[in-house]
Amino acid sequence: MFDPISLWMQSSVFWMKIFKQQQEAYLRALGAFAEKLPHENCTELAREAQAMKTMLKSEQTRSRSNSRNAPERKTQRNNPGKLGANRTSMASA
Repeated sequence: MFDPISLWMQSSVFWMKIFKQQQEAYLRALGAFAEKLPHENCTELAREAQAMKTMLKSEQTRSRSNSRNAPERKTQRNNPGKLGANRTSMASA
């Protein structure tokens, strides 16, 4: 029996793995380039690392607060009684 959902999931997982591998390779290359960048001294390097750390923390707290403050979606159900009433009133007009 042909199951399109499982086929779609398998192909999605395949492409996600490839995307993850590409991301990891890109980050390794960036790390290698960053290693080669010259720094005057260790205080400059520590200052840069601290700036990156605070930036990441602020983004993480911002994303957490956005997810907590997000309004819940309310689903509306169709009201067949109203729909039927509208149809009959339109048909008689």
